[in-house]
Amino acid sequence: MKALSLLCLTLSLCGAALAAAPADERLYHREHTAQLPGSGDSWGFIALDPTRPYLFLARRDNGLSVFDVDKQRPVRTLEDSAGANGVVFVPELDRVLVLNTDGSLTVVELSTLKPLTRIAVTRSNLNSAVYEPRTGQVIIVSGRRADRSTLFVFDPKAQRITAAHELAVKKIDPLLLKGDGSFFLPMRDEGTLARLSSSSFKVLDRWQYPDCPRPSALAQDEQRARLFVACRGERPMLLVLDRDNGALKASLPITRDVNALAYDPQARRLLIASGVDANLSLIAQLDADHYQALGTVSTQPMAYNMAFDPRSQRAYLAAMDFTQPAPAPGEPKPDPLFHANTFKVITLAP
Repeated sequence: MKALSLLCLTLSLCGAALAAAPADERLYHREHTAQLPGSGDSWGFIALDPTRPYLFLARRDNGLSVFDVDKQRPVRTLEDSAGANGVVFVPELDRVLVLNTDGSLTVVELSTLKPLTRIAVTRSNLNSAVYEPRTGQVIIVSGRRADRSTLFVFDPKAQRITAAHELAVKKIDPLLLKGDGSFFLPMRDEGTLARLSSSSFKVLDRWQYPDCPRPSALAQDEQRARLFVACRGERPMLLVLDRDNGALKASLPITRDVNALAYDPQARRLLIASGVDANLSLIAQLDADHYQALGTVSTQPMAYNMAFDPRSQRAYLAAMDFTQPAPAPGEPKPDPLFHANTFKVITLAP
C-alpha cells in the first residue's frame, strides 16, 4: 500500500512537473522548406487565401504562383500573370485582384483561379491594396517613390476605378484598416503616420515620433486598441501606440529594414521578419503597454515578406539564394545576383 501511495505521489509530481514545463525554447522552428522553379530576380508580397490553405506568391517576372501550404506543393502559376506584385482578396465576390508592376490590375475568379480581365490603372507600379468591407471598395497604393503617390479606389462589383487621390508622399507602405471606416497610412520617407477616412479620404490624424524617422510595417491588437509600428533607421524601433489617439505607450529596439510585422492574438506576441538580419523576432505582450523581447529565430537572407496565419500560428516567408558581388573601388554596392530555381517557401511553426 505504501509502495502504491509512493508511486501515485511520484506520478503526481511528474505530472505536475510536466504541466509546469516551459514552452518550446526554440520559440519557432522551420517546419518545411519548399523550392519552386523560376529565374526571376525579385518578388513582391505574399498573402494567404482566406477561403482555403493556399498561399499566393507575387513573383513579378515569374508571375503569380499559388502554393498549397497543407500539402506543401505548388498548385499552379496563373496564366498571363507576369509582373504580379501583390494581391488583395474580395471573398464575398469570389475575386482576387492582382496588382501588377506595369500599373494594371488583373481580376481573377478566386474559386477557379481563372483570370477574367486585366484593367489598365496607371503607368506606375501598383504596390499594395486593402479591401474595405464597409464601403465595398478596394484602396490601391501606387507610386514610383518620386515625390508623389496615388491612392486609387476600385469598385470590384463594377470592375472600374471610381476615384484617385494624389498625395505628396514618396513611399507608402501597406495600409492597415482600423475597422471603423478609417485606415492607417505609413509615410516612410516623411517620418509620418496618418489615419484617413475610407470614404472621404480626409486626413483624420497625423502623428510623428522622434524615435521613428521611417515608419514602415504596421499591425494591431484590436482587443486592447494598440497599434504596432516598425520603424526603420539607424536605430530601428518598434513603437506601441494607442490606436485611437496616437499616444506612445512603449518602444523596443528591433532588427533592420523590417518589411513585415504580425500580431498573434492567441499567444499575445509579435512576429517581426527581417530579410537583412535573416531572422524572425518574437516579442511577448505582457499587458497592453508592456512588452518583452523573447529572441530571434534564423530564417534566410532576403526573407523580408511574411504571411501569418493566426489560426495555425504559422508564419510563411519567401526567399532566394543569391550572390552579392563585391563593389569596384569607389563604386556603390551592386545588386545581388539571384540563383535560378532557388525560390523557397519557408514555413515556421511554434
